[in-house]
Amino acid sequence: MTSTGPVQLAAGLVDTSPAVAMRLLAPYLASEPDDPYALCLAAHALIDLDQLERSLEMSRRAARLAPDEDWPIRLQASALVDLGRTDEARHLARLSVRTSPGNWQGHYLVAATDLAAKAVRADSMAAAEQARRLAPDEPAAHVVVGQVALARRRPRLATQSFEQALRLDPDDTAARHELARAQLRRFRLAAAVSGFLAVGRMDPTNRTARTNLTLIVARAALVLHYTSLIACRLSPSSAQGSAALVLVVLSGAVVWLRSRGGPALYRFLASIPRSDVLLTTWIGLLLLADALLILGGLLTLGRPFGTAASGELSGPASAMIILGLLLSWIRWRRIRSAGRSG
Repeated sequence: MTSTGPVQLAAGLVDTSPAVAMRLLAPYLASEPDDPYALCLAAHALIDLDQLERSLEMSRRAARLAPDEDWPIRLQASALVDLGRTDEARHLARLSVRTSPGNWQGHYLVAATDLAAKAVRADSMAAAEQARRLAPDEPAAHVVVGQVALARRRPRLATQSFEQALRLDPDDTAARHELARAQLRRFRLAAAVSGFLAVGRMDPTNRTARTNLTLIVARAALVLHYTSLIACRLSPSSAQGSAALVLVVLSGAVVWLRSRGGPALYRFLASIPRSDVLLTTWIGLLLLADALLILGGLLTLGRPFGTAASGELSGPASAMIILGLLLSWIRWRRIRSAGRSG
């Protein structure tokens, strides 16, 4: 498929300025509606402009005009994924491979549509690895191998793939975000937090990175809460020791934040009260309940456990714990529905 004139100018702008590309293509397509190359460029631009039905219409027309080309097929699959019609997209992705088996983008699309459909299987990994073999210098090929590896519970392979993608393109925010997810899956919390923060600095509009950071904060708060609760309840005869353990956990968390997260993490944490009232209320309730339990433990120093002061504090603390756990369940569902998590 080849074209000349304004179409070639639009081709240089379609990835960076899709709206400008469409302004160039519209009058040309009005006079030359059967140019498959121009139709594909327009379909590509319209996907980026979130005009998916129009993109689908144009890519289908291009496919009828150029039945031996795989690009119109891939464009249809991409639009269908964004429309949520993943079964159709998966079929078209495999059709694109049969049409042009030597094009890495078709194999990439097979893996990507399987990921979108949450239908990752062994052939998904085979497609991703074939895409990487055909295009070893393309960061996206390494990223899709990593994404499939994560879906198949192979976080070590995923980490290696994302790191290779970043060696090829250090500014690839998708690879950096996925690497942070892989680190989180491998319980490397510091590396995951640093990765998500780096994505936020590189792309402030990336809402998924913020969602994952919020998940980390929520999980950390829940773990800290249960740690302190168990500590305060585990040894009623020596509640002062339990209180000291809780203080050590809290102090360790503060030291970790200073050494690993730095100012960027502090700014993120400071933004939570403004952006997420429910999460802030939940964490506040749990920490206040812990504080009451710790104070109750301190009040028993040198006294038999279960003194009046300690008992008066345990009642409100228990009520806060119950309310906090109810809020945590509500907030957890909302966070999980907001984006992908590790």
